[in-house]
Amino acid sequence: MWSPLSKILECIGRFRFPFLRLRAHVPFGRSDIPDARGTADWKQFLDGRALSRVWGPHAHGPWQPFHCLTLFVSIDYLKHIVAGPCEADPWPVRAFRAPEWIRSDTMLVVDLPGPKTAALGAALAVSGCDLVCTFNNWPHPKGLLSAEQILAALLRYASWLEEKRTAYPTAGPVAWLCDAGRLGARQGKPGEFDNRYYIEDGSMPGPNLLRKHGITKIVYLCGQPGDVKADLGVQLYAYQKEGFLIARALVSDEGALHNPKPLILPTPSFSTMGFFHSSAGGFGAPVPHPSSGG
Repeated sequence: MWSPLSKILECIGRFRFPFLRLRAHVPFGRSDIPDARGTADWKQFLDGRALSRVWGPHAHGPWQPFHCLTLFVSIDYLKHIVAGPCEADPWPVRAFRAPEWIRSDTMLVVDLPGPKTAALGAALAVSGCDLVCTFNNWPHPKGLLSAEQILAALLRYASWLEEKRTAYPTAGPVAWLCDAGRLGARQGKPGEFDNRYYIEDGSMPGPNLLRKHGITKIVYLCGQPGDVKADLGVQLYAYQKEGFLIARALVSDEGALHNPKPLILPTPSFSTMGFFHSSAGGFGAPVPHPSSGG
């Protein structure tokens, strides 16, 4: 079912990581523990192509162009001797049962801390959802965000997805996987690597494409009530203006999704200033020291 090399993965070979020309020492997970299946099969996925393939959208579905490769590619530039899966489930995947309201007309936007999003994403995929990852930054020893911790969660569930993942023959349901910490809590300081990022317009499908594939409802999944993250607020507001039903469902720490409730979004405001695009694609760049010149 899952094509080993889709066309979009061909561009992995064109990525370059100019700020880490040698494999970087960025420890994540543990190299001496098993994955979610109790095996060492996670080692088969210490490869950008393999890891992206198993976490990416259905090879013959409509969502391939939106799957973000940046974080998957980065694993080829990190030292594997200090890499491995995370030790425990960041979210109780074994307790999860897909609720009946997740149907083929539903697009989910999962906006939890990265490792939790990966865990819930794995559970959704095994339950029949297609997946699109939006992890669009590079790990770095001095990174403002610990992107590598998401990699540890992706490794934990990779062989489970390889073995158990299913997908409906239709285009939905589909889950967009987002890291709720992507915007960061502050700007980077000189000497740090600022790998904060936001969900760009091209990361989300347009309304006509959604309608073409039968999507009429978009459910925002988060951990607690509150404002929608500003960058996603722009996207969801645009869908709302186009007539899509927008709802919010809370994700419990016990492994359940609460019933969605309608979400009326105010006019959003979000500035993209202060974020560092990488010359390799995605986001992440060293924060320069101020010039001493007068």
